[in-house]
Amino acid sequence: MTSIASTGAVTTIGVPPAATGVIRAGAKTDADVVPASTTVTLGQSGPNALTYTSQPAATAVAGVVWERDAVDSVSTAIANAITARTAAGRLEGVASALLARFKTDGSNYSQSATFSSGAGAVDGLAEALPTSLPGQAEDAYTLNITTASGVKVAVTLGNGADGMAVQIEVTDGELNESERNAIAGLSKAFQDAVDGLASVPPRMALASLAKFDTAVLSSVSMQATSTANGVINQSVEFSADSKQRSLTIKNADGVVKVNVDVSKAALMGNAQQRAAAVADYLQQFEAARSRGRGDEALMSTFKDAFAELHQSYESGAAPSSQAPRIVAAGYTYRSLLSGVADFSASVSQTMDASNPYKPGEVDQFTYQVSQSSSVSGRPLFDLGVKQEQRANLAASFHTALTPQQKLDLSNDKDSQNYKFYQIKDEVISQTGIRYEQGFLAEATLTHSRNLSMRVQTYVKGEVIEEALIPVLETKTRDLLSLVRAADLEPTEAERLQRRDPAAADAMLLGKHLALARAVARERQD
Repeated sequence: MTSIASTGAVTTIGVPPAATGVIRAGAKTDADVVPASTTVTLGQSGPNALTYTSQPAATAVAGVVWERDAVDSVSTAIANAITARTAAGRLEGVASALLARFKTDGSNYSQSATFSSGAGAVDGLAEALPTSLPGQAEDAYTLNITTASGVKVAVTLGNGADGMAVQIEVTDGELNESERNAIAGLSKAFQDAVDGLASVPPRMALASLAKFDTAVLSSVSMQATSTANGVINQSVEFSADSKQRSLTIKNADGVVKVNVDVSKAALMGNAQQRAAAVADYLQQFEAARSRGRGDEALMSTFKDAFAELHQSYESGAAPSSQAPRIVAAGYTYRSLLSGVADFSASVSQTMDASNPYKPGEVDQFTYQVSQSSSVSGRPLFDLGVKQEQRANLAASFHTALTPQQKLDLSNDKDSQNYKFYQIKDEVISQTGIRYEQGFLAEATLTHSRNLSMRVQTYVKGEVIEEALIPVLETKTRDLLSLVRAADLEPTEAERLQRRDPAAADAMLLGKHLALARAVARERQD
C-alpha cells in the first residue's frame, strides 16, 4: 500500500498517483491545492516501511508539464531553476544533481519539463518530451563516461525556450559502488563546465572534468552545442583519459583546437614553472594575434582553452630536501625545459573577403603552435632529452594607407586605397640535454626563425609599391652557463638547513624556478 500524508491529513489510495506532477488542462496549481511537501511510504506501515519526504517539484511550478512524477532530487533541481531568466540560471544545480544521483542509484533515468499554455496542454504531451525537447534545445550538453571495467554512461541535458529535458543511460554492464562514487565525484566539475559554457560570454571551466581516478574511470568526454534559430552557433568537444586532454571549439569566428599529452610526467616542471610557462605562451599568442591582425574574441577563446587544458594534469615530483646534490642534478633538466606537457594547438579564423573589388584578397589568420619531447637513456645516469617548440603564423589583412585614414573598401575604384599584408612566420626552438654518469654534460638551445612578409600598396586599385621582407636567422645558446649561474649546489649554510626540510625545499625550488625563467627568456629572444 502507498500512503501520502500532507499538511496533517493522511489519504490512503490503492496505487501511487498516476501523474501528480503533470499539469492537465484546467488543473489547479494554487498553494491551497498543492501541498508544501509530501511524505511517501512504500509497503506496509511498521519498522520495515520505506519512507521519504520531498518537495513536490513538479506540482510546485505552475504552467509546467512534466514527463513523470517529480519525487527525486533531479526533478527538484529542475523545478527550482526552470523559471530563471537566464540560460545559465535555468541550469543551476541541474547538472550536479544528475551526477550526484549516482551516489545511490546507477540505473537509467529521464525527466523533462516544458512550459504549458494552460488550456492548450493535452494528455500525451509529456510523453513526447524526451525525444522532442533535445532536438529543439537552444543549449545541449552530453557527458560520456567509460569506466575501467567497460561500462558506458551517457548523461544528456537539453535546455531550450520551451523547457528542459535530462537523461541518464547506462550500457554495457552495471556500475559497481566505486564507479558510482567516482562518477558522483564529478558532479561539481560537470556543473562548473555547464555553467561556464552557458555564461555570456562563454568561459572554459573544463579542467576539473579531467581530474578522476583512472583506475576506476578510463575516460570522460563532454560535448556541448549552443543553437539560435535552428543554427548551431557554437560547439565544444572535450575529452580526457590517462594519456591526453583535448578540446575543440567551433563558432562563427573560427575553430580552436588544443591537445595535451600528459603521458610524460618526468618532463613536466613544478606548478610554479608550469604557470609561468603558460603565462609566457599566452603573451606569445597575443603578440602573434597583433602581428597578424587576428580576431580578439577568437584569440581570447584560444588562450582560455590553452590555459584550461594545462591546469588539468599534475607535474612531476618536485625536488626533495633528501640528498640535495643528487636530487638537484637529477631535477635540473626539467628546469631547462618548458615546464608544460607536450601539446599541439591551433586557432583558425574564418576567412573574410572584405574587398569586394578584389575578392581574391582575403583576410585570414591561422596560428599553430606545438611542443614535442623525447627521452633516452637512464635517469640520473646517461639521460638524454630533446624538446622542440614550433610556432607557425599565416595571416593576411587590409589596412588604410595611414592610421588617420578610414578603410572603406567597395566596388568603387576610388575606394581602393589600402595596404595588403601577407605574412608567413615560422619559429622553432630546440633544447638538447645530455647527462654523463649522473652529471649534466651538455645543454643547448637552438632558436631559428623564418619570416616572409609581403606588403602591397594600392592607390585607386593600382599597385604603386610592393615590398618583400624576409628574415632568416639561427642562433645557439649554451645553457650550462645559466646552470652554473643558478648555483644549484647547496652551500654550507644550506646544508645546515637540511634539518628544516621545508626551508631546504623552498630554497631549492626557488633556484630551479629562477633557472627556468632565465631559460624561458632565452627562448623568447
